[in-house]
Amino acid sequence: MISRTMHSLAYDSINDEIIVNSPLAQAVLTFRGGANGEEPPLRVIQGSRTQIQGTAYDGNDEMNFDEVHGEIYVPVATSRGPGVADILVFDRLANGNVAPKRVLGGPDTLIKGSVRGHPSVGIDSTHNLVIVRSGGAILIFDRMASGNTKPLRVIQGPKSGVAGGGQPQVYGPKGWIVTGAGGGSLGVWSVNDNGDVPPRWRIPVQQLAGIATSGITLIPAHKELIATSGAANRMVTFYFPEMFE
Repeated sequence: MISRTMHSLAYDSINDEIIVNSPLAQAVLTFRGGANGEEPPLRVIQGSRTQIQGTAYDGNDEMNFDEVHGEIYVPVATSRGPGVADILVFDRLANGNVAPKRVLGGPDTLIKGSVRGHPSVGIDSTHNLVIVRSGGAILIFDRMASGNTKPLRVIQGPKSGVAGGGQPQVYGPKGWIVTGAGGGSLGVWSVNDNGDVPPRWRIPVQQLAGIATSGITLIPAHKELIATSGAANRMVTFYFPEMFE
């Protein structure tokens, strides 16, 4: 059921479980942490009530997990029209053809989606925030926001340099947001930033390593940031103590 179209993976260290998405199956799968070989998932979120829909390029391409609150976040395309996207939130124990516990979407949210331009989500459990990358903007919402809710803050504009790829990653203790910036870089903004605000730091990944970032991982214990490139099949690690101190 995983198939070669699995695009995201999260590990729940509290419950020792692995959560993956399967875009073409329009599903989210949860396996035990020690799963090996051809082992069935513990739980499968799939069906018409889930509202998970779309292909790998217009919905369910990325997924994120809030370990602290036990919630799965799935950005998807919607049937309301082209360029429209929602953020679906499921309980970690959800199983079968179940409706999401919250749905964040609508014109006031500024969340947009299109072919190869779907939104992506980061979670700041420390400050109870959800960070959405959409349409060249970083949208910051209260974690419990649902429906057609305006973002608390919007980082967008030529000075902000928000561009490129990379699912937002958040270092909660310091409130830093890490995601794509112009020129093939990664930028770091504060969760308190608002408006056309330049990043506090910029890492010129493409200039230094020759790759376009498609994934970001933070390793606070070693004060490192890992940038991955699906197109180049490479990963590079940066020592970045300033962000973690």
